[in-house]
Amino acid sequence: MARILPVPIGFFLVLFSVNLVSARSSASIIPFDQLAQPKQPVRMAVRLVTGGLGLVNRPVSGERIEFLLKDRSLGQTLSGGDGMAVKSFVPSKPGLYTVTVRLVENPRYEAGPVELSIACRNASTPILLVAVSSVRIPGEPSPAPFSPTPPSDAMPEAVKVLSRLSKPYQLLYVETGDEALITEAKDWLTHQGFPPAPLAAWPMPDDAERRMERFVERLQEVRDAGWRKISAGITRSVAEAEALIRLKIKAVLMAEEDEEDDGPAGAKKVTDWKAVPAAFQ
Repeated sequence: MARILPVPIGFFLVLFSVNLVSARSSASIIPFDQLAQPKQPVRMAVRLVTGGLGLVNRPVSGERIEFLLKDRSLGQTLSGGDGMAVKSFVPSKPGLYTVTVRLVENPRYEAGPVELSIACRNASTPILLVAVSSVRIPGEPSPAPFSPTPPSDAMPEAVKVLSRLSKPYQLLYVETGDEALITEAKDWLTHQGFPPAPLAAWPMPDDAERRMERFVERLQEVRDAGWRKISAGITRSVAEAEALIRLKIKAVLMAEEDEEDDGPAGAKKVTDWKAVPAAFQ
């Protein structure tokens, strides 16, 4: 008669835990960067969604999200029905704060940590809006999410010029596509060597008139939050340039060399980044 060898109970516990980990669904954390003023509370916000970046996502509710600054926990909060997890933070002094946001270990979902940027500046600091599309060579595909070596499709001189402009201005990058593109855009800007700055997600409709109206609304929201000195904006969109002009903000329209349209009245049309600083004068 064959002898049945006893199996340690620890084996089943390990096997059970491995199955739990492998059964977890993939999720992503979408960070929303912020502008802040010293000693004023700022709303740190992320959205937890199912699936990888670039896929059709749905919000994930009831999961615990932790915010950390230099390995120091700023606290945890639960994601709501819309996937949003929000935590208040008060920056003590001007500077760029990089907050790491992670999904607390659980048996249901797994997601990699992300970085949320908070630029803390005095309200009198001039703001320069930079559309991500204006620093990318038009016509080239966007880098794939999680690509270790995104293609070098940055406009020539864009990094150098913005590095200089980041001294007198607080840069605010603007992504006008879906919010799921935020992490990819932030990674791409970092890989290309652009100066660090918050990236705002302002999804825009394709219709020109509605796009202009929506961009005006977004600009006004920034002003209403206390940032009255939006000095200039750089974009490829005529509708966005018109929105800037409507609010009496300097507009620089980045165009291709073969474009004959001069753009809206009042906008400075340029075809390369070397000409951008002169357009502000």
